[in-house]
Amino acid sequence: MAAQGWSTVRRRTARAGAAAGAVLLLAVGCATQEDQRPTVVQEAPSAPPPASAASAPVSAAPSASPSPTGTATPSASAAPSAPSAAPTRTATPSAPPASPAPRPAAPTRLTVSAAAPGGLDLVRGGAAREFAVTLAGGNVRAYTALKVVFQMEMMIGEGPGPLPAGNGFVLERRDPSSGVWRPVELRVANDVQPHFLFSGGAPLAREAMRTERFRIRAGAEGPIGSLPLMIRVVDTTAPPSAPAEQGVPARTSLAVAARRA
Repeated sequence: MAAQGWSTVRRRTARAGAAAGAVLLLAVGCATQEDQRPTVVQEAPSAPPPASAASAPVSAAPSASPSPTGTATPSASAAPSAPSAAPTRTATPSAPPASPAPRPAAPTRLTVSAAAPGGLDLVRGGAAREFAVTLAGGNVRAYTALKVVFQMEMMIGEGPGPLPAGNGFVLERRDPSSGVWRPVELRVANDVQPHFLFSGGAPLAREAMRTERFRIRAGAEGPIGSLPLMIRVVDTTAPPSAPAEQGVPARTSLAVAARRA
């Protein structure tokens, strides 16, 4: 009985040991499987940033609120520097449209004018009166010899005697170089002397001007009355066959009167 009882105890002990070993193996396997599973770590939510950092201004200017020590607290982060301005491109001005070619000047020709301040109202035997003759060259051509000539028609005399030369008038021209008055021919006739019978004269450039001074005096003897003093500008270089407008390219006149004192 005792031996049977001890055998029974040993069998029970062996069974208990086997069960314990099985339990230990099971626990080790479970632990091994647990170690092979990925470990999930849950982070705790981070604390919200301080209000000053969240509301920090973008600019690098210091915060408006003073720090406890009385100094200004700079902002949490400096503002990014502004990007440099792109170089401006200067627009090249377009060339102005080409102006039309200037029109050629209208052709102008030689002209002559005469002026006598106060008129040529003369008294027989009295003082002379001055007048001026101005030549204005046109843009058509220049002249090498232009001469101013004078002519008057015959006046009716007061008596049966012959008329004095030049209807009793004396005509003079002032020499611009010396200032001396020199006699000038005054032709009295009812016809016109052709241009090729004159000689002399002075040149006149294109578009140039020239003024000549004259004076006329009524002698003590001679008729009274008034007549035009014809003034002609003669081109003494024009050929004899030249037309009248070429031989005498300009002309004008002044009224002359003679009376008794």
